Amino acid sequence: MSECNFCCHIVDSNFYSDGYTTAEAREIFCDVYRYQRWLDVEATLALSQAELGIIPVSAAENIRDMAKIDNLDLDAIRKGLKVTSHSLMPLLDALRQVCDKEAGQFIHFGATTQDIQDTAQILEIRDVLSIVERDLKLIIGQVIELAEKYNHLVTIGRTHTQHALPMTMGLKIAVWLDELWRNFERLEGVKKRILVSQLFGGVGTMDPFADKAFALLDNFSARLGLEPPNVAWHASRDRISEFLSTLAIISGTLAKIGDEIRCLARNEIGEMEEPFQMGKIGSSTMPHKRNPEMCEQAVVLAKLIKSNASLGFESLLNEHERDYRSVRLEWVTITDTSLYTCGLFALMKNILSDLIVHENKVLENVDKAAPLISTEALMFFLGKSIGKQTAHTLIYETSMEAVETDTPLLDLLMNRPEINGKFSRKEIQQMTLPENHIGMSKELTRRTIDYVQERLLQRESSLNQRKHCPLATGEGTCCT
Repeated sequence: MSECNFCCHIVDSNFYSDGYTTAEAREIFCDVYRYQRWLDVEATLALSQAELGIIPVSAAENIRDMAKIDNLDLDAIRKGLKVTSHSLMPLLDALRQVCDKEAGQFIHFGATTQDIQDTAQILEIRDVLSIVERDLKLIIGQVIELAEKYNHLVTIGRTHTQHALPMTMGLKIAVWLDELWRNFERLEGVKKRILVSQLFGGVGTMDPFADKAFALLDNFSARLGLEPPNVAWHASRDRISEFLSTLAIISGTLAKIGDEIRCLARNEIGEMEEPFQMGKIGSSTMPHKRNPEMCEQAVVLAKLIKSNASLGFESLLNEHERDYRSVRLEWVTITDTSLYTCGLFALMKNILSDLIVHENKVLENVDKAAPLISTEALMFFLGKSIGKQTAHTLIYETSMEAVETDTPLLDLLMNRPEINGKFSRKEIQQMTLPENHIGMSKELTRRTIDYVQERLLQRESSLNQRKHCPLATGEGTCCT
């Protein structure tokens, strides 16, 4: 038997990890990358302090030059963790071993462990949000294309899993688009609140930094591309809770789209289908199966993400000025949620890029469902002559009889005294054509597409403005 490689978590499996995450996301949370982030934050702290005269410039430069994971003894760090039971000190000791003697005295000067780890964790979150934003924008583009492509395809609107009224496939997809855009806006708001540094010392007083505390916080934050918070958030974890819950909402939208595709792939419906290629096997014992496993996996990932969001709310409860119960919980919830979310986006991009819409089956189903799915329009038409409620009762009774006896609705209607002799069969038939009763489906779809595209253009324009903002070069005031 081959030696175990200790890849026990599903995201680290050499065989199954692609179904749960991406290599790009795993890299963010890899041990080596995480340690390097901590070192980067320590180096940034030293450089910021040197600029303000808190520590010698030579010491800061030496710390910066040596704060590379390749310079450190990882085995010593691993052993140190077992001895000290402290998550950061062995790493700092290893850095101190390779720095000049004087520089080693100024490593981690005035900071507390959580300052470094929280700031580095926010940098991880920033990388994750960058991936999510990129992929969400791509998926929005895919959904716009689908909505435009199928804007004229008449389909059956369903409520409570039952046939309801006619609509277009484009409108169904436009509802997805509208929700996706709200998620995009949600993401933008989250970034403003979450991407902040942490540098306040043991209980948040900043005492070691004396009168240079605020200048140091601003300098430190700017070097890292983060905002300086007003006050310590060691025990205020609402930012993390919001991050987790926002990803849960976004993943819920993606899962809903995947689940709708799964439902419409039922043999009895057969209107949509996730991508298929020869060689994809649905069952070891039933060769004919074409299971919607990608769509099912989207729901699985969304459920895992949602479960972590609830743990994020648990992290809101902390005692006094610091409490590691939340932090240690976050090391799991942030990592798992981020990995699963990136995996879900990769999955949905694949589903939507080659989504199969069986247009002939859609039209066949509409034809079979007519004229029952047009009874609302018929009710209003008849109601002009016999009253709306009377028309409702009439159509209700004949519709139930049509379903229970498998008799065409038109045949039953024409035998009713309220109809026979007063309305022609052709007239009633014309009033129940589904394509005549899609309402504002096409216009609503176009309206939604135009709205999202306009907002995307505005956002791109704003980003371009910021790139050329005089403030970025130290000239003038910000144009935004």
